[in-house]
Amino acid sequence: MLKNQADDDVDEASLPHGLTKDDLKKFLKRALVVKRTSNMTTAGKIPSMYALVVVGNGQGIAGYGEGKDDEVARAVRKATNRAMRNLTAFERYDDRTIYHDIDHKFHATNIQFRSRPPGFGNRCNHYIHEICSCIGILDISAKVWGSRNPMNVIKATFEALSLKQKLPEDIARGRGKRVVDVQHTYYGANE
Repeated sequence: MLKNQADDDVDEASLPHGLTKDDLKKFLKRALVVKRTSNMTTAGKIPSMYALVVVGNGQGIAGYGEGKDDEVARAVRKATNRAMRNLTAFERYDDRTIYHDIDHKFHATNIQFRSRPPGFGNRCNHYIHEICSCIGILDISAKVWGSRNPMNVIKATFEALSLKQKLPEDIARGRGKRVVDVQHTYYGANE
């Protein structure tokens, strides 16, 4: 198999959010799915390796990527580089949980995410747990129904957490209201 230079190196021009290569070295990298696949042809079975990798900085930025190659290490490297190019920013309430409960369906996978109080932890499917640790979500619970195919669970999690969350400011704007922080008034919080 020919070596694709574009899959081996990540240049700084393709990085989102103003990140540098030094920032990428600090990212958490998790190879969540690594499996052997084979393509059936008239010449017989052609084996290859598949990898799905999740990367994140633990502060609200994460991404996932898929890679295939003859060797496991190259497949993981390709997936990691694609994940670095596919970074997404996630909104977090108090830098620890999601803003509201989310129900999401992705193909045959149904997931329900619930925001939780401080100290609750990540009580969820092990793939979702790893993704949340890469994002920096500390308190969440989630339930997966239907297909528990790892690839669909991972893609559904990224889709739900990035697209389905509505910020309080957006909800207030849609209702013609304004957001007021009452934490200082009710709880005497210092700013």
